Amino acid sequence: MIKSFKNASIKNKLRVIILFTSAIVLSISTTAYVVGDLIAFRRDMVHNLFILADLVGINSIAGLLFDESDTATENISALKANKHIVVTYIFSKDGNLFAGYFKEGIPKQAKFKTVAEYYLNYSLEPNDEGNFLFEDEHVNILKPIIFKGNSLGIVYIQSDLTAFNERLLWGVIIVIFVLTFSLLLAFLLASRLQQVITKPIYQLLTVMTSIADDKGYSHRATKITNDELGTLTLGFNNMLNQIEIRNTELQAYRDGLEEMVATRTDELKKRTDELVKSSEQLAKARDEAMAANKAKSAFLANMSHELRTPLNGILGYAQIMERDKSLPEKYNAGINIIQNSGQYLLTLISDILDLSKIEADRIELYPTDFHFDDFLQNIIDIFQMRTKQKNIAFMYEKLSHLPTGIHADEKRLRQILINLLSNAIKFTDKGGVSFKIGYHNNRIRFQIEDTGIGIAENDIDKIFTPFQQVGDQSVQTEGTGLGLSITKKLTEIMGGKLNVESKFGKGSTFWLTLDLPNIAGFVKPTIKKEPNIIGIIGESHKILIVDDKEANRLVLTNLLSPLGFEIFEAENGQECIKIALEEKPDLILTDLVMPIMDGFEATRQIRRIPELKDVIIIMISASVFDYYKQQSMEAGCDDFLPKPIRAEDLLKQLGKYLKLNWLYDDELPVENILEANELIGPSKEQAEIIFDLAMKGNLSKVTKQANEFAQDNKNLQQFAEKISELSKDFEEEEICDLIESYMQDESIIETEQIGPSKEQAEILFDLAMKGNLSKTTKQANEFAQDNKNLQQFAEKISELAKDFEEEEICNLIESYMKNK
Repeated sequence: MIKSFKNASIKNKLRVIILFTSAIVLSISTTAYVVGDLIAFRRDMVHNLFILADLVGINSIAGLLFDESDTATENISALKANKHIVVTYIFSKDGNLFAGYFKEGIPKQAKFKTVAEYYLNYSLEPNDEGNFLFEDEHVNILKPIIFKGNSLGIVYIQSDLTAFNERLLWGVIIVIFVLTFSLLLAFLLASRLQQVITKPIYQLLTVMTSIADDKGYSHRATKITNDELGTLTLGFNNMLNQIEIRNTELQAYRDGLEEMVATRTDELKKRTDELVKSSEQLAKARDEAMAANKAKSAFLANMSHELRTPLNGILGYAQIMERDKSLPEKYNAGINIIQNSGQYLLTLISDILDLSKIEADRIELYPTDFHFDDFLQNIIDIFQMRTKQKNIAFMYEKLSHLPTGIHADEKRLRQILINLLSNAIKFTDKGGVSFKIGYHNNRIRFQIEDTGIGIAENDIDKIFTPFQQVGDQSVQTEGTGLGLSITKKLTEIMGGKLNVESKFGKGSTFWLTLDLPNIAGFVKPTIKKEPNIIGIIGESHKILIVDDKEANRLVLTNLLSPLGFEIFEAENGQECIKIALEEKPDLILTDLVMPIMDGFEATRQIRRIPELKDVIIIMISASVFDYYKQQSMEAGCDDFLPKPIRAEDLLKQLGKYLKLNWLYDDELPVENILEANELIGPSKEQAEIIFDLAMKGNLSKVTKQANEFAQDNKNLQQFAEKISELSKDFEEEEICDLIESYMQDESIIETEQIGPSKEQAEILFDLAMKGNLSKTTKQANEFAQDNKNLQQFAEKISELAKDFEEEEICNLIESYMKNK
């Protein structure tokens, strides 16, 4: 059609352009009018249906209040007067079907039995203003029934779109009629007016035809108008004059020019063929490289997933056995071997994935401020132990003053140094390994020297090739051959360069220099050892574990059940949704890859269910690439945990999202300035007397007075001995601090009794705040049975409970929850 238009005459082209332009303008304007009318009609139809739903709801209030479905059914039967209403349901407050109306000829069978199923089917969120949805040939209305501010139920109305379709048909007829009449009028006008343009053009065309027929340039066109076409005629005549002048000159060069063009054409054709061939080869090489890279990425992802899945079971049960205090001590060494071997295998997997990220330029640095000396000492401790096991020497030498704190990616810097030191120790059987560090102008130089087997000069470049180990096969050791390759690339990413010098049979030296800025005024952070978690304080929480592998479910179940969690299990996403609706868990731990329904789809569907949309969901997966975590967050997960699961990371997230108060193992030492679990202190008045003597520096009188108080109260014997011991060493300041701690208000802390630990106090405080004084007394007595020093405290709690002194009990217990 386009080709025919191009070959048509100018007058026909003008007619077509005018008609086409008119058709477009008219089509847009009439269509816009009709569409606007239809939108308004649709809006009015929805509005009228909402009004109708309100009327149905008002008429059904009495039936809902008195549970008379027959009355409600009779009321809505009046809707048969509206021929467009197909189905009407009334759902009660609990969401169940209460009454219904069906248009004659419609099967009297409700599509769904509860309103929740409608919301889920239509993917709608409940709304006090109501919901509407168009589908196929119907419009659906869901409108809450509100009475005195409370929702009594929901009205569902389904209406057909007959009136809307009739309106649409008339709109189309009007558009066709207006368009046809207008195009006919435009055609008549175009046929008359096109001559104004086409007559001068046809005159030019006649002259051109004459020139072509007789090969002469003496013909000239006559100027008819003074517009652009007149100017074109003058220009055409002037062109003919120029052509006449140059025609003779061009004839002289024609023969030579034809020969030159033929030569150049052959050369151009030859070069074009070469370029096409080269382009095809490049395209083929590009396609092969992309296919290989895609295959490698798929292989690495599958390999990581398949290896991490069994590792999750191995390391998971190793952590469970490590936390089990009932296991015989002789098994501890075996458990450590399992953990170390599993961690080593995990490190090999991570090395391969790191190499893949580096090659794809997807690795990122995360610099932080950290204590440099502690960082180095941790590495030195590791390799001092390794060299000792191998019976070789390890020497650490500071060549200059080192900064206290530096700003760098701690993980990647540690990875570089560990790889280099491990490599040096691996290939050194005699002599030793030296680790030297120097600092100058914010640049730190790391140098590792060994007396190992060395590297041949021809092999030095090969050692940085992935999966490559050089030298004699008989002396090559375990490993993947990735360490030096990753180390070199990480060093370059951090802005440095890895250098090596080696002599075969005598050893090697590796060194690198990095810009690691000194952090002025850096303060070493206090590292607090986390105690061992043995349970939760307060009510239990429900956790749903979703994984198609039974071993993975057992790891999580055996880890969490002993802590007091109520555990449920599901094998796939579909079963997860079913159990979640039944049990209403507080948190869901779901795997990503599962049959029937994966973790992504299960999460999306759960987020669309009103009663489950706020449940905490943590995705657990052996697929550890960054985009899996991103997809998990987009699907609606709250967090992501990689396999193998570390118990510390899992418990940390559970505590964060469930707001848990953990119960810790009593074996860990608790900081206690007053040493309250060992010493019964004096009363406030006695402490003030001793403190006054201590402030005067009279330590002998302090000791004497403490002994006198101990004679009157044998419970103060240990306190007097502690004072005497400190006096012998002239620890005047510590004596004052100890005595001052007993000068508190006795209404808060009874100084003649030993109080519970912080964890025990939190348990008692929780019971007291719930007003359960009998359980509070019982729990205090149980603590006293385990620790006789708590007997007076338990008696005090019992005494206050008899008088229903709930507030004083809470104040007393709360005082032991501070500074423990």
